[in-house]
Amino acid sequence: MDCVIAAGGHPQPGAPLYPYTQGKAKAQLDINGRTMLERVVDALQDSTQVDKIVVVGLGSNQGMTFRRPVHHIPDQGGLISNGLAGLDWLLAQQPGQQPHVLFCSADIPAITGAIVDDFIARCQPLQHVMYYNMVTQETIEARYPQSRRTWVRLKGARVAGGDMIILRADLAHSKRDLWEMLAQARKHPWQIARIVGLPFLLKFLLRQVTYADIETAAARILGGPAKIILNPHAEIAMDVDKPHQLELLRATLPPLPAWA
Repeated sequence: MDCVIAAGGHPQPGAPLYPYTQGKAKAQLDINGRTMLERVVDALQDSTQVDKIVVVGLGSNQGMTFRRPVHHIPDQGGLISNGLAGLDWLLAQQPGQQPHVLFCSADIPAITGAIVDDFIARCQPLQHVMYYNMVTQETIEARYPQSRRTWVRLKGARVAGGDMIILRADLAHSKRDLWEMLAQARKHPWQIARIVGLPFLLKFLLRQVTYADIETAAARILGGPAKIILNPHAEIAMDVDKPHQLELLRATLPPLPAWA
């Protein structure tokens, strides 16, 4: 399976991470000798299931080193535009040979090859159009007690979304308007609920939404079955949005040298 990495986020003045990035991409933040992007690529290249990798948002290696070559595409101006540009490059390499593609953010530096393999294995035999990760509050706080994540409250559970999905390639362009709306709403769960309809919104506000409800709603708007993977690995949802999360990972991830 091939992978598109979204690496285009550039915190602006006033954003929590701007004092750390100073105009650079968030993906370039150093964590004990390796940038966040380098650590994500390391994990993907350690995976036994991932083949080609395209990074969208930087345009070049920017001085970073990788075990094997990755392809770079400049920032296209938005999360969805970036994802589609990466997908288009992959499709051009092997036309008709990309039924499903892995999409991953560049700010989950704690993932490993084993975690990537486990996620892909849980999605087999790839009969759904989309696979999305969720991780419970208990799982994340057992691994990262000081993470202070933002939780989505479902019936009987608090969860955070994982920053890795598998999507059937043909849905990327055909559902572009939907992806744009979801991208705008991704930090505000109630806005996502509005997109999928009033009954769902009411259930969400009453904290009565179940995993099955989400899968049903997703299937309706995508035109095919979707699957939530309740992931046991906190690392897949441990994205770096705030300074304390960056410092937490700097305190827990081991130093790593650059690849020669």
